[in-house]
Amino acid sequence: MLKFARKLVTQWFHVSPREFGVVVLVGFLFLVCALVYVWPNVKMVNLAYEFQEQKRLHQELIQVNSLLKLERDSLMSLDRIQYLAETQIGMKEPQPGQVITILLK
Repeated sequence: MLKFARKLVTQWFHVSPREFGVVVLVGFLFLVCALVYVWPNVKMVNLAYEFQEQKRLHQELIQVNSLLKLERDSLMSLDRIQYLAETQIGMKEPQPGQVITILLK
């Protein structure tokens, strides 16, 4: 395949095999240098996209966390617990004679 390409190029451009090799080598080096120059920029753009996605996810999780804290506080509310104890369980406030205070030393 390479011999065919070399023969085709020498016929079209009238260059020697050595000149053809030099041109291919210079072209390859140019391609490598271009990739080395462009790759950090591509990587930086990809990292910027990933950072924005992580930032959005972080904000979403902060919002969910605050909603869960609010729900936890409402579920732990003493007024709610007292209401559920009175309505669902049937508990009542103790009478004055039913409360006994024990002092521990």
